[in-house]
This record gives sequence, C-alpha cells and structure tokens, in this order.
Amino acid sequence: MKTHLSILTRYAFLSCPLYFIFFSTVSPSSAAVESAFADALFREGDYLNAAHEYKRLLFLHPDAPQSDFIAFRIAASYQNAGQLKNAIHAYERLIDIYPKSTLAARAKNNIAQCHILSGDSKQGLTSLKRFLTEHKKSDLAPRVHFTIGMLHVDKGEWAEANTVWNDVSLTYSESPFAEVSDRLARLVKNAETLPRRSPTVAGALSVLVPGGGQVYTGRTVDGLYAFISVAVLGGASLYYADQERYEVAVPVGILGAFFYGNSIYQSIQTARAFNLQQERLFRNKLQQEIRDSGLFGTISPPTNEVKLVLWKSGF
Repeated sequence: MKTHLSILTRYAFLSCPLYFIFFSTVSPSSAAVESAFADALFREGDYLNAAHEYKRLLFLHPDAPQSDFIAFRIAASYQNAGQLKNAIHAYERLIDIYPKSTLAARAKNNIAQCHILSGDSKQGLTSLKRFLTEHKKSDLAPRVHFTIGMLHVDKGEWAEANTVWNDVSLTYSESPFAEVSDRLARLVKNAETLPRRSPTVAGALSVLVPGGGQVYTGRTVDGLYAFISVAVLGGASLYYADQERYEVAVPVGILGAFFYGNSIYQSIQTARAFNLQQERLFRNKLQQEIRDSGLFGTISPPTNEVKLVLWKSGF
C-alpha cells in the first residue's frame, strides 16, 4: 500500500509541472478558440463572464501581441456591466502597463465616461479636459470636446456650453461634430431668453395677497385655494375674537397664520420649480437635437488602430 502511495505521489509531483508546461504552451489555434469564446460572451451581453474569460486569457498569454486589446476588453466588460469602479481600475492598469498602446487614449476617454456615468461629473469634466490637453490630435478629440459642452448643459451652464460648441465647430471644421456643434451653439443662446419667475417677487406677492405668488407662477388654482383658506380662517378668527370667544379665535388664527406662511413658502417653491421646468424642457430640446444628429449612434469605434491576431470582433 505504501508503495502505491509513493508511486502516486511521485506521479503527481511529476505530472503537475508537465501539465502546466504543456498547457502554458498551447498553440495559437487554442488561444483563438479561447478568445472567440470571450468575444461571444461580450457580444451576447454577458459582460462579467466575458471579463473573467479575458482575464484568464491574459493570464495564460501575457506576451500575446494583442494583450493590450485583451486588457481593454476587460475594462470595457466591467464598464458595460455597470461595475464602473472596476472598469476605471482596469483602464488605469492598461494605461500603466501599455502606455504606448493606441488604446491608451481611448482608455483615458472611457475613464472620463465612467466618472460621468457614476454621477461624478466634476471628475469626468476634469478627465475630459486632461484628455484634450494630452491628445489634441486624437480622432476622439472632437467627440470629447463635444461631450464637454453636453456636461455644461446638464449643469445649466449655458454660456460655457455655447463657448465650447463654438470652439468645436471652428477647431474641427472637417468633423461631423462641427455642424451639430454650430447648430447647438446657436440654440443654446436662447437659454438667456427662457421664461422665468423670480422667487423673490413670488414671495412678495404672497405677502401682500395670499396666493398671489402662485398665480404669478401659473398655479392659479393653488393661488385661489390659498387666498380662500387664509381669508376664511382670518375672518373666522376675527369674528370669534369680536365675540370674545378667544378659546376658538386663537386656534383658528394660528391655523390661518400657518396657511398664510405656507402660501408664501409655496409661492417661492413654485417659482423655482417653474424655472427648473423651463430649463428641463430646453435641455430636452438640445438632447433631442443631439439624438437626431445620429452622431453617437452611427460613429463606430475605430478598429483599424489594433492589429488583431486571434479574433475578428472589434470593440
């Protein structure tokens, strides 16, 4: 029995290294099959499993000519799966390991996208501006510059968006983004003439006449309700006070004062809501213009920057 165990032990120690050596020197056709499987998962939208397969492929073939492409696909898989922190780390790792890769610039752009998608528009804007500084001649530069204008629009910074889009139309006159940027720059000027309601004026009107601020902001029914409520409660309080029934007059008067103060507060809030609604509608108009341009739907990522050896699919 001990002899058999000894033989098995020796076999195990001998076979494990041989197994590793054999499979670490698999043929290119085997690597092609592995990459095709990872690509299929990516195309089907199974991004997390695709990321795992790409990581395994990169581990088994770290010196493959297209290893930077594999690293990029790992990050893109995480990004498409919504795991933005993992995606950012994967893109940063690609940039550190393959700084001279043609995919490094795209990775920097995608890092900015991840920041924006995660809600950190400030960091996303900083990353996009840094990209333009470092890659002025990149094919992605017009797209990145255009996106900066979109971020300004999201924040309601109309003048800044106008300046950015004017720069895009002048700097990249041959780009498909130029015409759209020129159109949007002219449209965004109209933001200064959007209908607005002053919260201060709305509040002052409700101080003078309960409900006046709501009527000023277009909430006529709310204004009438506030006026009637304050008038009825105020009148009732005065009536009971005149009858010396203070146990009724005081609570009714307090309730009337509450409705009066609420009318002032609501008028200020409705004025702010009115302004936000006008900006939202205007922003939607700009976004519809961008969607109608078809730029982000028709422009496909450049695949001729990468010499693919083992797979046919792009990214």
